[in-house]
Parts: sequence; C-alpha cells; structure tokens
Amino acid sequence: MTSATLKPRQRKAVLMTAEGMQLRQIAQELNIGYTTLLSWGRNPAYVSAVNEALQQLESEATKELQQGYGDAVKKARELLTSQSESIALGAAKLILNTMNHIVERRESAARWAEMAEQVETMEKRLALIEFMPSAHDVDPTQGSIEASCTPKRA
Repeated sequence: MTSATLKPRQRKAVLMTAEGMQLRQIAQELNIGYTTLLSWGRNPAYVSAVNEALQQLESEATKELQQGYGDAVKKARELLTSQSESIALGAAKLILNTMNHIVERRESAARWAEMAEQVETMEKRLALIEFMPSAHDVDPTQGSIEASCTPKRA
C-alpha cells in the first residue's frame, strides 16, 4: 500500500495527525477504533504520508512567515520610538533576541561544517591506518613486509 492508495479515512487521519490532533480525537471523529488507528501508524505508507503532510504544512507555514517578516521588522523598528517605554523595550528585546538567534544559527552552521571536515579528516587517517602493515605482517628473518598484506576489516 503506497500513500496514494490509502483509504479515504486514512487520508483524513493523515491530515488530522499532521495538524496535531490527538489520536483519540481522530479515532472518535472518524468513527474508528483507537487500536485501528494505532495499527495504521505501523504501516510504512501511512507513516510516509504523515511525514509528507507535515513537510507540506511546514513549507506553507514558512512561506507565510517569510511574507510577513519584512512587515514585522518594520513594525518592531517603529515601536522602538514608542512613547511607552515598555513597548519600546519590548521591541528592542524582540530585535535583539532575533538577531542573537540569527547569529547563533550561523555560528552553529559553521561549527557543523568544521566538525564535518574534522570527521572527514579522521576517516581518511583511519583508512590509511587500516592499510598499514602491523608487526605480524613483518618476517623477522627477512626484515621485510610479507606480500600478502591485506586491509583489515572493521
């Protein structure tokens, strides 16, 4: 069963789940047993459909937020000059917190990139070590490495 071949009730349950509805509510609204709904949750096609629906909702929400972002920034800047100190302070906190969040995300991304580079370097070193001969590969009578040196397996 693929996500395209889900039954109508399953498709409704997928949307309800993605929208954050409680499982017992979904079962009641669709007039199905709670255990039936749980069994659907063990079906890979159903799980995949829920994940797709979640991604779609997230994508739509992100677009909506992006469209209002410029207006929100403009409004926050206007509120900085409010006669009410509490409103001006709230706007200043919002702007500072938002900027801190942006800086943290950039720094985090840079740290992840640095760690990924370090992992890649370590993997290369490990690969070299795995192909290096060990003491048991050396023939002490000839003082040479045996020709049958094979890579070690992890």
